[in-house]
Amino acid sequence: MSADRNFSTPIQNQASLSRLALIQQAATRSGALPPPGQYRNSKLSPFDVSQMSGVSISMVERAKISRNEFVDELEWLRRETTLRCFLDAEMWTNEILAYMPDKWCSPTTLPLYNSHSNPPTYESSPSSIASPPPSASGTDGEDLPRSKRDYISKFAISLIKNKDFRRAAYFLEKTMKKNKLDLFLHYRALYLAYYQEHLENDSESVERKTSYAEGSSPFALLYQRMVDEKLRVNEDVWFEYLMGLLEIQLGLKADAEKSMRNVIHREPRLWPAWEALSLLITDIEDADNFSSNSGIKSIWMSDWFMVLVLQRFHQDSMAIQKCEQLVTRGMTGIPMIITKIASCSNARHDHDQAISNFEDIRRIDPYRLTDLHLMSDSLYIRSDQKALAELALEVYKTHKFRWETCCIVANYHALRRDSELAIKFFQRALRLNPGLAALWVLIGHEFMEMKNNAAACVSYRRSIEINPADYRGWYGLGQMYDIMKMPAYSLFYYQEAQKCKPHDSRLLVALGDVYSKLNKIEDAEKCFTGAYLFGDVEGNALWNLAKLHEKFTDEQKAAQVYEVFLAVYENVTSAEEKIIYAVAFLANYFFKVKNFDKAADFATKCMAHEALCQEGNRLFREISKIHAREGEQPSTSQDHGEGTSQGPMEQSPQEEGEEMMSEGEDEISF
Repeated sequence: MSADRNFSTPIQNQASLSRLALIQQAATRSGALPPPGQYRNSKLSPFDVSQMSGVSISMVERAKISRNEFVDELEWLRRETTLRCFLDAEMWTNEILAYMPDKWCSPTTLPLYNSHSNPPTYESSPSSIASPPPSASGTDGEDLPRSKRDYISKFAISLIKNKDFRRAAYFLEKTMKKNKLDLFLHYRALYLAYYQEHLENDSESVERKTSYAEGSSPFALLYQRMVDEKLRVNEDVWFEYLMGLLEIQLGLKADAEKSMRNVIHREPRLWPAWEALSLLITDIEDADNFSSNSGIKSIWMSDWFMVLVLQRFHQDSMAIQKCEQLVTRGMTGIPMIITKIASCSNARHDHDQAISNFEDIRRIDPYRLTDLHLMSDSLYIRSDQKALAELALEVYKTHKFRWETCCIVANYHALRRDSELAIKFFQRALRLNPGLAALWVLIGHEFMEMKNNAAACVSYRRSIEINPADYRGWYGLGQMYDIMKMPAYSLFYYQEAQKCKPHDSRLLVALGDVYSKLNKIEDAEKCFTGAYLFGDVEGNALWNLAKLHEKFTDEQKAAQVYEVFLAVYENVTSAEEKIIYAVAFLANYFFKVKNFDKAADFATKCMAHEALCQEGNRLFREISKIHAREGEQPSTSQDHGEGTSQGPMEQSPQEEGEEMMSEGEDEISF
């Protein structure tokens, strides 16, 4: 208990606050509403709910998307990504074009490049990208015939597509002096080779619990080569994009962000740069200003960029609004947008909506796995074992070695409380995609279930390294130290989690619980009241706030909160045990403070619960005896005089016997 505060103050005989007044008082304490006056003379906690600032972004209605401009952007991106072997971006582009609204695909408005026409190559393009650089003389491949160089280039491209990156880089070294496209592909193949090796090593760290000891980073050596050759200022913007990717791998986040911004300014149609920037930018308002006020001429990619940024910073409702704006502007029926709405619904704990959206996607594209692991997450939370089993069986038959499939199957085993099999499939998913923070969180949960705290700690910390803005890694570490009864450590990690997602009621409840264990009562009270104001997803905020006041003998405040709790949850079946406790507490509290009318009201409510019937009867008898004594007191004083009369609280032997009998009955203690 805090030394500068006494929690055992006398109970004042004042009317209880109404539900609305209590909510307003809670809002004042948390700073969610402007306070009419200073409620208490104390400094605000650093993590006081009043410090939570809102997010302001532009939601200006934009014109309908022009079909011709839309197709032109995507056709350019498809051509560039195909030539440069950006397979993910190429597939992303082709999917959008394949699901383009039917009215945009009329015979009179054919795409610029259809499947039967040959896209322009750099050899036939007027761009100087195909011309040899000035230093091409006296190098490897100079004496090769042009046709042989072309065959080697095509073979190297096939090797990249087959993920044989080092071999591709070896062959491209023979032709890159004669062709700038091959020069770019050489550096890209080396980057992909180093990145693949990095991921393979990284996927093993969860078992070994240590990282590989490395000398000079191959990324650093490759980056220095590109700097020495001054490729950043090359007229081909893709070189600067590749250098930005290398800066990300080297941990130069500020430099990488600057590079990606510059790439977008030079070529707004280069979507991979938008996507990379969405993971680098550190402020939502800054992202909004960049995408809308920096003179970048983008038809729709800037809006989709904002969807990714908002989702990353857990502003899921606003992300859904941005998605709906794109649909309104004409991008209807595109799975990418529907899936993103489902993902944001999952993050908002609107699991029914998320499942519904994913089912819509599976009807129109039954073999699409993108983000489908989130559907399994929603089914897991809904404890729908049958639907989750059907989903796991379907995807396991068709895509056995996809990380999404491994994650879905792992969630199925986790729902069955088979942690060993769940960890086995999560580890498979990690080997296939170790760069996803959510997977490290999920495997950390399973290690915690098995009480393997060391492995759980490694997993959560790896999640934080990959994405410090994801609250789940911080929250997992907080839970782990909370279970280990180390509240001081737990407090730090819960605070970091709450910084990432300040309006999540679950995080505030967890933070308040730790503050309570550390006897920081004011901070705990602010967290619980703030959690109630922000929606209280799990319905624990009011209950924990009432128990907090009860624990520190502030029964008046505890009673006020219990009244609000009953008003909100009285008809909720799952809260029956808490309702019974709250009714019994209030009945005894009002009897104790001699508010017999309200004590009788709650004693009546006790009679509605079988477990409280005896308690209700006992309170009715006590209230009746007190009323009887109060009625006899004037006549007794008149007949016998003050000197010989019994005091109002003195009892006859018969009354004492009745009270002793009532005390022997079963009752709930407080």
